Amino acid sequence: MDIRQLNYFLAVADTKNYSHAAKSLFVTQPTLSQSIKKLEMELNTTLFNQNGRQLILTEAGDILYSRGSQLVSDFNQIVSEIQKINHEDKEVIRLGLTSLFAIQFMTQISAFIATHANVEVTLIQEGSRKLQDLLSEGKIDIGLLSFPIINPNIKIEPLNTSTNGYQVSVVAPSDHPLSSKESIHLANLKGTKIASLTEHYMLGEMLPRRCRALGFEPNIVFKHSDWEILLHSLTNLGAVTLLPKEFQTLSKVDGLTWIDLQDKNDFYPIGIAYRHDTIFTPVVEDLLQLIKTN
Repeated sequence: MDIRQLNYFLAVADTKNYSHAAKSLFVTQPTLSQSIKKLEMELNTTLFNQNGRQLILTEAGDILYSRGSQLVSDFNQIVSEIQKINHEDKEVIRLGLTSLFAIQFMTQISAFIATHANVEVTLIQEGSRKLQDLLSEGKIDIGLLSFPIINPNIKIEPLNTSTNGYQVSVVAPSDHPLSSKESIHLANLKGTKIASLTEHYMLGEMLPRRCRALGFEPNIVFKHSDWEILLHSLTNLGAVTLLPKEFQTLSKVDGLTWIDLQDKNDFYPIGIAYRHDTIFTPVVEDLLQLIKTN
């Protein structure tokens, strides 16, 4: 008798049916029946009696079930303890970042993952505005996101690296009336159809607030969280959008013109965000140091 036979026996005893037990064990019914018959031959006893459609344990079967259940439990515990030997629990780092920052800092993040086998890095991609809330709620551990600080429960440490922020561009179809301008003030967008990032992003949050401060309501005809979808929508909608200028070299959408925005909100610095009560582990410090080498 081996542990596999004992597991098969217990499954049949629990389900009182070869067919149901076979399904739960992912084996064929003939394989299971033969295993039980072999076990009965080895023990020189009958373990089950047929009662209609159900299998009922014999007296010998009752004894084997009682003692066998404990044996299987002990065996599984032994396996579990052995598997834990020399196994270190992985530290999990939940890093929130935007799609742009995921692209810009992936070299550093990949280098960290490659050199820290016992660390699990989970990337949560969202807009900077939404990431501030996720950080405050404890749903991410650190964030790589843009200023300004809107959630009072977090702090953002500016990044003084080669990538320290992004410039905002107005993107328009090449035949749009605004496409000939060298730069655009936000006031120039009055009455213009706009495809906007959602309020999860700083640009999506800033646009209506800033337009109202300038005395007009923005004509937002479409919102989306994916910058590529926004770009693909512009020609059909006859609209413009506001995006980080850095996306221009990544975009594969033809027939668009990227124009510098001239506004007090035309540049967004970025930084590493965390809650005020955060104490970084040595592993997190390693990740942050790598990010700062960008």
